[in-house]
Amino acid sequence: MKRSLGTALLMLAFACPASASAPTEYVTPFFDQIERDDVIAGNFPTYLSRYDVIDPLIVYLQLNGRFTDHHATLFQSKYTRPAPDQNYVRLFWRMAREEGYEPATGFGTRRLFSRVITDPANPGNSRTTSNYVHNCQFDAFKTAGETLSDRKSRYGSGSVELSRWLEAQVQVFAQCSGETDFVQLEEPASDWLPLEQHDRHYQIAAAYFYDGQYLEAASLFEEIGRNADSPWQDLGRYLVGRALAREATVNRNDPLRHLELSLNAYQELANEPEYLAAFPSVPGQIIGVRARIDSAAVQSDIEQRIIDDPASMSAQDLFNYVYLRRRVSPTDEATDYTRWVWYATNYQTTPEEVVEQWRAEQSTAWLYIALDRASSSLGESTLTELLLAAEALPDDTPGQLNVLRERIRILGLLGRVDAGLQLAEEAIGSGLDRSSVNRIRLAAAGITLTWSDYFRWASLKPLSLPWTDDFVRQLPSNFHPITSNTTLFSNGAIDLLNTYFTSSMVEEVIDTPDLSDFQRGRLAIAGWTKAMLADDIESALRLAVLIRRHVPWLARELEGFEQAQDKHFEAARIIFDYPAFSPWLYRGVARIHYDRTFRSSRQTPDHVTFREGWWCSSLYDNRNSDAVLQRPRFSHYSDAELSAIREVNEYRQTAATTSFGPHVIRYASDNLDDPRVPRTLHRFVFATRWACNTRYAPGNISQAAFALLHEHFPDSEWAEKTPYWYGRLD
Repeated sequence: MKRSLGTALLMLAFACPASASAPTEYVTPFFDQIERDDVIAGNFPTYLSRYDVIDPLIVYLQLNGRFTDHHATLFQSKYTRPAPDQNYVRLFWRMAREEGYEPATGFGTRRLFSRVITDPANPGNSRTTSNYVHNCQFDAFKTAGETLSDRKSRYGSGSVELSRWLEAQVQVFAQCSGETDFVQLEEPASDWLPLEQHDRHYQIAAAYFYDGQYLEAASLFEEIGRNADSPWQDLGRYLVGRALAREATVNRNDPLRHLELSLNAYQELANEPEYLAAFPSVPGQIIGVRARIDSAAVQSDIEQRIIDDPASMSAQDLFNYVYLRRRVSPTDEATDYTRWVWYATNYQTTPEEVVEQWRAEQSTAWLYIALDRASSSLGESTLTELLLAAEALPDDTPGQLNVLRERIRILGLLGRVDAGLQLAEEAIGSGLDRSSVNRIRLAAAGITLTWSDYFRWASLKPLSLPWTDDFVRQLPSNFHPITSNTTLFSNGAIDLLNTYFTSSMVEEVIDTPDLSDFQRGRLAIAGWTKAMLADDIESALRLAVLIRRHVPWLARELEGFEQAQDKHFEAARIIFDYPAFSPWLYRGVARIHYDRTFRSSRQTPDHVTFREGWWCSSLYDNRNSDAVLQRPRFSHYSDAELSAIREVNEYRQTAATTSFGPHVIRYASDNLDDPRVPRTLHRFVFATRWACNTRYAPGNISQAAFALLHEHFPDSEWAEKTPYWYGRLD
């Protein structure tokens, strides 16, 4: 039989060793990603996530007409905490080694603190808690390195004074992860230099701090902070608050009292402008401690300031707000925004509850949520009320695209499908971008009542492809040249076709108006393969005609199938020659791979060359199958037809090799004189390597095909190309 151009390309591909990597599924983009700038411009995401903090606030302000230029500037600001420079640790120890000092064995900056907690009401009841703390911050090593450099220049390398400082500092840092038992540092002698004495007092306090004896450390830091002669005075005052906060959070000793003491210490520093200039992190420490005491109050305070006075807020304030935001159930004292964001992002609330809030507030923001949450449970009167309110919104209302989608959906709930589709047609004709058109089309598809309407509206055009339109136009004319203007099924339509459509149902919808040749071709192939899996030869013959019509370069192969006496073998031969044959449709443009038959590694659609990648058993979740079958579109099917639809899911437990491999073995054993047999045996063994993970390949069948090939055709090129069989033996 003369091979088609497609087969010629396949032969060229098979001349190369098999690639070690199978094709990967390409996620075709149909919708633009909604970024922060889009939300600021009034283009809202499809739904508000409970895990997002900023976007819901922007939406609320926009819908209430309170969004200002200051808000835009604030929300566009970027704040990232500077990454701690770990080089400070390495640099300090390099300088220490130059003087002959090494870190303690097992040195690290994190420490495990274990504490015994006793129940005051029952002293005999106690438990031990443990937590890791980043005990020694990298800034501590920066300070130590700068101090070492200064003292070395003052005292000289190898001097007694420098050695005393270094010995003590190594012992201080030994407490970072508790490498050695705590031993109190020696108090400075009266004959030491004043600077030495000040350094030693600071090192003693630091050692207590790193050992977790925070109250002792706080007392010593406070004493240092009162000594105007000490170069550590300012830092000592700062560390009082930190030590008290750690006593509360690490030792968990009377947390509220020690947090309040820490807060008082920081607030005292915040009242000194000169001190704040030297220690700008004090306000952040205040917020951190306040948040430990009452995070809800701090979060609420920052939130209200963002809403009312954005000009006074900074990127750091916004960062703190995002960090502190916690989603809590609204209370009677909750602000309007707190209640609104709760209802907007928590779908446990009922449509009736949201509508009640909208009627009470009469704001666009609450209408926006009520539209999103509207369902048939509200009844015709309430749905009509919502629809009229949405229609009355000005055209420049932010989030108008989402409102339009909800209007289409509500018209469907009211049974006014034609009006909903007409509204969608008008919107698409108004010059929307492709992403918006696709969103409108999906909304329209959701209200349709016939398969013809559904698949017509659920056909979308991709925003981009992994190859260029110009490249695809260079392909031979008998291929389907997928370009960015080719309609493809939405992901939801693909899932529906895969899970609920029998081969006969595929026949019903394949001529739906406005489908592309690519869609019809993939439908015909999937339906034909499902028919063969179900042993429905009559349906397979009808679908073979459709494959020849919509995938003309496969016409010769399907003619052979129609004329064959053993149609199961002929189907197996086709499937193992063309790995993209599958009962399932892939999302978007299907799978892609790097095709080495081209001079450069470029990504091409699998329907062009049909390289490795036979289907494997499905991992789809079908828990809601009966719920889907209750949709109006299924209502005219008989019980027998609905049962057949459910049986489609049984096919998902199959793979190309397990379903069609036995037909190859059976036919080959009885027809050794058929010249197609050697190559088909090779192709089947090849498929057992690529259809599924080799560990799960059907080893018994693969081994049988391998044995037939090498026993009866040992000198053939196909035996030479098949040195192994694959899989596990039962």
